[in-house]
Amino acid sequence: MKKNRLARLGAGVGAIALSLLVAGCAAEGPADGSLPATDLPDGSVEARDIAIVYANRANSSGDLSVAAPYIEAAARGECYLVGVSADGKPQAFAGTFELNEENGRRRDAEVQKNIESVIGLNWSAQTEESDLFSALCAANSRLAEGNPDVPNLLIVIDSGISTAGPVNFTEEATREALLEPEALIATLRESGDLAKFENIDEVVWFGLGDTSGAQSDSEVAPNEGTKAALKIFYRTLFEAAGVELGDDQEVFRAGSGSAPAEGLPGVTVVDMPRIPLDENGNPVRLGDNVEFDELKSDGAIKFDYDSDALADESAAREALKDHINQLIDFPTLKVVVNGYTDTAGDASYNLDLSQRRANTVKALMVDAGVPESQITAVGMGEDATYETDEQNRRVEIVLG
Repeated sequence: MKKNRLARLGAGVGAIALSLLVAGCAAEGPADGSLPATDLPDGSVEARDIAIVYANRANSSGDLSVAAPYIEAAARGECYLVGVSADGKPQAFAGTFELNEENGRRRDAEVQKNIESVIGLNWSAQTEESDLFSALCAANSRLAEGNPDVPNLLIVIDSGISTAGPVNFTEEATREALLEPEALIATLRESGDLAKFENIDEVVWFGLGDTSGAQSDSEVAPNEGTKAALKIFYRTLFEAAGVELGDDQEVFRAGSGSAPAEGLPGVTVVDMPRIPLDENGNPVRLGDNVEFDELKSDGAIKFDYDSDALADESAAREALKDHINQLIDFPTLKVVVNGYTDTAGDASYNLDLSQRRANTVKALMVDAGVPESQITAVGMGEDATYETDEQNRRVEIVLG
């Protein structure tokens, strides 16, 4: 049996020995109940060829412990393993597990030694940048060397906040992709960067949006809306590259929550844009229409009777805070503030009143720091869309 050594994973990685087979993953899976994850009904993990994309850094809150069940399944099934550093210059190693012991405790010990060997590699980032997209491409490419008769699983352990390469959150185009992923996907396709991920059958992503250290500062950390938008963006990217993903619970999972070790390099800190969530828990993106009526907002955006004055300006400012932050963080984002009234009274008067109320909301947002050029106020007049007057007396913010 020919034995080789794994290629080095970056300059600081100590090489370990895995026996390499020409064949790739064997047909057998792990023993029933032997693994703690829940990919199969019995609580075990199916044996697959796997690729792990990861880099240990000061502002990452995950570690390789979350991948241990998948590494164990791959080792027990004598599968192919790819490791790629999510670094500014991604490098990869690859090899196939070979077990010499047939069964029993010695085989279990051999499996455990293989797990420890992989986790024990120096996965530390070598640069301050993270080129996650290139790492994903490298993982797809190296998976082609495994066994074509078994599924290939991509495991990503990363915040998703890449700072180099074609997907770079320090650049405006990538940040704006959180509002409209299709635009950046089209650019990647036109430039030839977005090829098919034909060797990736399944994806499990740990810790998307999770950060620590300087990136966890309250002013730069992803809020819940940003994390939700990151999921949509990467889902769109994978599906554009030909990978059919399962539901979010299957794909996007919590990281280990472990604090990073001392002395690790930190990735460049990115001021992540803030994105609000709508009433259904979805990020507010281009084309969305957010309504504030007197019932839904608990009167937060409520006008005095027959007036364009807000009943409680501080409550209105609080209700609009997340949308104000979004406009500040996305300087090219345009919104239209539409004002409506109920059907009581003269229609022409109501048209004027709705315009003045829309102007009031625009003025509040401008006073909070939003450039006037980003907001258009339009009076829509009276409306009978809803059953109650309180719902018809509303303001809508439309993202264009």
